[in-house]
Amino acid sequence: MRNLTSSTPCSVYSEDDPFTSYVQAFLAAAALGSLFYKRSLESPRRPLRTWSLDVSKLGLGAVYAHLCNMAVAKGLGTFAGTGLQDECAWYAMNYFVDTSFGLLLSLLLVSVLRSVASSKPYPRLRDQGVYPEGREGWLTFRDQTFAWLCILTLVKAVLCGFLWLFAPFFAVVGEVAFRPFQGHNQAELVFVMIVLPGVLNVMYFWVADSYMKG
Repeated sequence: MRNLTSSTPCSVYSEDDPFTSYVQAFLAAAALGSLFYKRSLESPRRPLRTWSLDVSKLGLGAVYAHLCNMAVAKGLGTFAGTGLQDECAWYAMNYFVDTSFGLLLSLLLVSVLRSVASSKPYPRLRDQGVYPEGREGWLTFRDQTFAWLCILTLVKAVLCGFLWLFAPFFAVVGEVAFRPFQGHNQAELVFVMIVLPGVLNVMYFWVADSYMKG
């Protein structure tokens, strides 16, 4: 199977190409802006402190997940042995699986976590999105954030194994779907980092935020 570009395959991040950094910054700003807009539609609206902690928790998870997604894309493009070295194509397919099946699995694990925390009991993890005043509130935020990162890690491991197992199939899909971008790496990067997340990222954050808020 050939590469998707005639020269250098699309890369999700490169120190030699500042354009990739600009795209990463725009992606973060767009995700945060969608949550600002969502808060303006809430009724009743969460207190600013609660909303800020909820967004911080999701934001830290999003940064971690994004770094994992880039690492998975680079790994599959380099080591999967399918001939598809286009990291942007791998990122897009990984992202689509992550914001669909991955989101459902994450929310399922949050439900399991709540059930386990209720039986102990452990209110810091049972009452997602509830942060008491003072030091206890920050400890609750710490524990909930750590638990969310652990859930994301488990989900990423499952999805990575799934993509690796069916890598030949996804390689064919990626080659066909991204053939129009052949030789246009910057356009491809904008599509997989901005256009595609413009729909999927908003859906992911809105659903996750609605489920995890108090």
